[in-house]
Amino acid sequence: MTMKRRSMTVTFFLGALILSGCGVSKETRMAYNDAKDAFQKATLAGAKQCAPCPYAQAEAYLAHADKELNKYFGIGDETSGRLGNAIKVVKEKSQEAIRICQAPPAPAPAPAPAPAPARPQPAPARPQPAPAPPPPAPAPTPGRAPARPARGFEPIYFNEGKTNISPRTTAALDADAKILQDNPSVRVEIGGHTDNRGSEQANVRISEKRALSVKKYLEDKFNIPGDRMVIKAYGSSKPIADNSTPEGRAKNRRVDIMVLP
Repeated sequence: MTMKRRSMTVTFFLGALILSGCGVSKETRMAYNDAKDAFQKATLAGAKQCAPCPYAQAEAYLAHADKELNKYFGIGDETSGRLGNAIKVVKEKSQEAIRICQAPPAPAPAPAPAPAPARPQPAPARPQPAPAPPPPAPAPTPGRAPARPARGFEPIYFNEGKTNISPRTTAALDADAKILQDNPSVRVEIGGHTDNRGSEQANVRISEKRALSVKKYLEDKFNIPGDRMVIKAYGSSKPIADNSTPEGRAKNRRVDIMVLP
C-alpha cells in the first residue's frame, strides 16, 4: 500500500507540474485565434483566387503554427519564438489578401471623342512628293531577358559558413513552394549569395551549395520538377546590405528565388 500510494503521489505531482508550467500562454492562444479568424475571413473573401501569393503564404504559416502549437513542451525557448512569428505572418498575410480582394476595380477608360468632320481642302496646285519612310527600328538583341523578382517569394537565409536548410527558414521555404505549386507554368532561378568574408572562389562554391540545398528541398518535399528551377551561384557579388555590420552580412547570406521569362 505504501509503494502504491507513493506512485500515485508522484503521478499527481507530475501532472500538476505539466499543467502549471508547460502549456501555451493565454496571450499566445488569443493571438493564434485572431490569426486563424483573419485567415478564415480571407478564405471567405475569395483570396485564393484574387490574392494567391499572400493567401498561399498565410496558409503555409498557419500549418506551421498548428505544428508548433501541438508541441506541448518547450514554451519559452526557440519553439515559442517560431510559433509567435508564424502567428504574426498568418495574420499579416491574411489581412493583406483581404485588402487586395476588397480593392475597388480600376475605372474603365473614357470613350474617345468622335472625330470632327473633315473640312474640304482645296486641291494642291501640283502633286507633292511622298515623304521618305522612316528607317526601320533596330532588331532587338537576341537572348533571354533577365530574371525579375517574383512577387510573394521570400529569401531563404543561412548561418555563417553553412549551406544546409535550418529549421527557422523552413516556414518561408514552404510558403515559396506553395506558390510554385499554385503556378505550375512558372520557371524560376534559384540564386545563391554570401557575405564578403573569405575568398571569392570559396564564396561562389558556398553560394552554389546553398542554391542546390533549396532546389533539393523543393524537389524532395513538394515534388517541384527540377527542370522548373535553374541554379545560379553569385558568391558575394550582389549584396543587398552593408557587409561591415553583422546584421548586414546576415541579410547577404541568402538564396533568392526569381521568376524567369
